[in-house]
Amino acid sequence: MEQAETLFPPSFLRQLEALDAALLRLRGSVGEGLRAAGRTQGQSEFRGHRPYSPGDDLRRLDWNAYGRLGKFFMREYERERSEHVTILLDCSRSMAAGSPPKHLLARRAAAAFGYLALKRGGTTTLVGQSPVEGVSRFNKLLDQLSAATPTQDVGTQAQAAALLARGRSPSDLVVITDALEPLESLSPLWALGEKRTAVTLVQILSPDELEPKPGGMLELHGLEENRSLKVAVDASMVASYQRELEKHLESIESIAHRHGWTLALTDSAADLRELFIGKLLAAGAAR
Repeated sequence: MEQAETLFPPSFLRQLEALDAALLRLRGSVGEGLRAAGRTQGQSEFRGHRPYSPGDDLRRLDWNAYGRLGKFFMREYERERSEHVTILLDCSRSMAAGSPPKHLLARRAAAAFGYLALKRGGTTTLVGQSPVEGVSRFNKLLDQLSAATPTQDVGTQAQAAALLARGRSPSDLVVITDALEPLESLSPLWALGEKRTAVTLVQILSPDELEPKPGGMLELHGLEENRSLKVAVDASMVASYQRELEKHLESIESIAHRHGWTLALTDSAADLRELFIGKLLAAGAAR
């Protein structure tokens, strides 16, 4: 288990408190923090309509109103008093790559999602661990995340498939991964979305994965298998890699849009404020 003091230093809780306060200020009212986009919010009591805004969950469009009026309106429902957030964290070996390693921001982001839910009276479950309820038990979540080291042979697909096989699907699912597996690995998330799970996908890549530099020799170590290869990195190789990466990222963006997910792509050097306010809030993950 990694030392919690290294992963979550004493100043970490103050960062989360400042993040929470900033989100509340930006939303303009107490209790309006960051929530998973597409959250059903109970949907037991219909509250009314409002005009559509870019980034809204398309599953809440009122098509009958559009047929009558020719304009898009969103159905709104009374908010649930609390929320339950399920966090699926990629612990595969590829998350150990990069400078800084991707798993550091991934686990800190998972802690932030959990803290925000707990602060609002909800519960948080890290997939494969027991639920955490109440902000006073936040340290339990930190202990779980400290033990979630990037040493597994597989990524998120198996964990998502296990969630899909359960009788009751999570209402809000946050997936934190580099998403460098084949696109088919996202298929359990598509199926969960069809069962009314609101999916937020946080994709973390390292700066050198996003913008590799040509020149010199590069020794590639297999992170998902025990192999290595030395290659000379030239400009044409970097250009080819960037084309393939761009194609992969565009495919993920297309899938997220088609299934109504919230998607945020960031690099592992970003801080939590940049991720939550600069990326997630801008992507429509605040309700």
